[in-house]
Amino acid sequence: MRVLIAAGIYPPDAGGPAVHAKAQFEGLREFGFDTDLVAFSHYRRWPRWIRHLFFLVALLRKALRSDLIYAHDSWGVGFPALIAARLTGNKIVIRVGGDLAWERQAEKENISMNKWYENGYYRREKMFILSRFLLRRVDVVVVIGKSLARIYTQVYGVDGRKIKIIFNPVPETRSYEIRREENIIFASRLTNYKNLPMLLRVFAKVLPQNQALKLTIMGDGPEMENLKRLTRELSIERDVVFTGAISLDEVLRITSECLFTIAPALTEFNPNYVLQGIGFGKPFLISRENDLPFQAPEYLMFNPMSDSELYERIISLLNEEEYAKAEQFVKSVNFKMSWHDNLKENTDVILSLLNGSK
Repeated sequence: MRVLIAAGIYPPDAGGPAVHAKAQFEGLREFGFDTDLVAFSHYRRWPRWIRHLFFLVALLRKALRSDLIYAHDSWGVGFPALIAARLTGNKIVIRVGGDLAWERQAEKENISMNKWYENGYYRREKMFILSRFLLRRVDVVVVIGKSLARIYTQVYGVDGRKIKIIFNPVPETRSYEIRREENIIFASRLTNYKNLPMLLRVFAKVLPQNQALKLTIMGDGPEMENLKRLTRELSIERDVVFTGAISLDEVLRITSECLFTIAPALTEFNPNYVLQGIGFGKPFLISRENDLPFQAPEYLMFNPMSDSELYERIISLLNEEEYAKAEQFVKSVNFKMSWHDNLKENTDVILSLLNGSK
């Protein structure tokens, strides 16, 4: 059986979609599949519409030799993948790691996903209409948490039988030396809705009492230069490290040596780097509106619209007694999902579709 991975981004790009696309491209072979790959990021050097055309042509060409397309995006990759699937008779699965319609709006204004949908703002947005059209027509929608499953059934009208929840994995850590350096980390695409200016403002207030502390921001994206400019305005450019796009192995090494991870977006789903940190026994701070597969305690969550609350949480976690309490909680987390488990659940979805089509 042949599976074609359609990726939006791919390592060395940072972010969950890139990590999962690579894991499937390499890992599904261990479950008996032949895999192939088309990544949109490989066509970045071309002008806008030309790269979309090249991407579609590459999908069509490789889909002729495939049985199923597994797409890692709800529109930019998902729509050409749907076209390729329908023209070549492939089944199609789309994995959604976040809500594109809300993310587009959150690039313009600070609003959480739940509030955006509860207030009905989505009804006039083109990306919501396009995403709804797409998600209703694919064979399976894989999501990473319950909140996305709820929105796609209740708001988008996707048949609940087509939605599968597959949580992000907590990776094995045996090959990394776990250390504890004075380093707070973030690892994802640098976009506006990730709420990083707020993190930088708060970090600048924390630094005077904690001068050995560092903040490492891993990943690339459209907000890179704006964020660097803000560090200069806040006079913290020597205390904040921007790594740019780095390998997953380097992300894991830095995570294994950090103090804790932090996820400040207005809505956080199931961030890979936070789970990676948990795999190393590292505490975390995360926005209160999150979709972790377990319940985080109040002292590890914060209001992403409140600089003062995030400041209090960071200061608290820098206290040895509070840090030890957070470490103890992380050790007690009863959530096990290895990469093997994640790939096995995806394999079950794929086989169910392919065997059902015979």
